[in-house]
Amino acid sequence: MIPLPPCCDNILYTEEQIKKRVVELAQEITAYYSKVLQEGEYLILVPVLKGSYMFAADLSRHIEVPNTVDFIALSSYQDSLTSSGEVKIIMDTRKSMCQKHVLIIEDIIDTGYTLSFLTNLFMTRSPKSIKTCVLLTAPKKKRMVANFHADFVGYDIGERFVVGYGLDFGELYRNLPYIAELKQEIIDEIKKKK
Repeated sequence: MIPLPPCCDNILYTEEQIKKRVVELAQEITAYYSKVLQEGEYLILVPVLKGSYMFAADLSRHIEVPNTVDFIALSSYQDSLTSSGEVKIIMDTRKSMCQKHVLIIEDIIDTGYTLSFLTNLFMTRSPKSIKTCVLLTAPKKKRMVANFHADFVGYDIGERFVVGYGLDFGELYRNLPYIAELKQEIIDEIKKKK
């Protein structure tokens, strides 16, 4: 096992806990789309890069309805902790979404900007349906987009800042097989620099 980095306090979710929850989410998604997809239809999974790549890969292996994967890369953070409120497309999807079922896969919903932006953007592409799946969700009081919620959610992490399993801090720690909580003094130091 990869040791806990010095910038982290503790492991919030172990590799085993994450694997179990990902399988449960895939079962929820499979159950939902088994009722929705008609003969010949398939689901388009759209992971948001970079953060959701591990989650999306593991999740897709357990979704038991026909699916394909397309990617989108976005940027919305001005530093390691704070969303700028402006979402920029770095790399767009390539597949047509017209009259297709789309599932956006994201690592975390924090302010709600990214998922709200993507949902609105994808609606202009005339999909048959759009749903969202996030591994982690932060408290709704942090949401800048009122009443936005994900359709499928792994864990509610409260006020914590976390790394691992695709989530980064300064582009590091995405490779951790677990989710760890960043030390408060690290967060305080970054906030002082603003």
